Amino acid sequence: MAKRENQISLEFVSNLKFTEFCVLIFSYLRNILDILEDDFFKIEISLREMINNAIIHGNKSDTSKRVYVQFSWDRSCLRISIKDENTEKVDFDEINRKLDENDLLSFNGRGILISKSYMDRLEIVPSAKGTEIVMEKRL
Repeated sequence: MAKRENQISLEFVSNLKFTEFCVLIFSYLRNILDILEDDFFKIEISLREMINNAIIHGNKSDTSKRVYVQFSWDRSCLRISIKDENTEKVDFDEINRKLDENDLLSFNGRGILISKSYMDRLEIVPSAKGTEIVMEKRL
């Protein structure tokens, strides 16, 4: 998708203070990409939700585990990848069932539901080494 120079990669311990750092990086990108106010808000909320999910639900706030965030872009699209180091099996079928039912009162899945509605694409990629969330927003 994006050229290598259109990419920023971050790696940090599972601490919520790094959510703000990622938002700061995204704010810098906003200026480069000339992102509209409404889109900026939607992407920022989605970014916060998915990073917090990786830290709290994925890595269970274990500071020995890391979170990996990558921003990549071109003129037409911003892509954000967020990966945790959760080695436990997550029941994504159950989460998707609740999302399909719009079960907003459920503790699990609200951030995914919000992000799915705000982003143009959201993909969950589970693996034995962790879960990766890939989000895209057309610019």
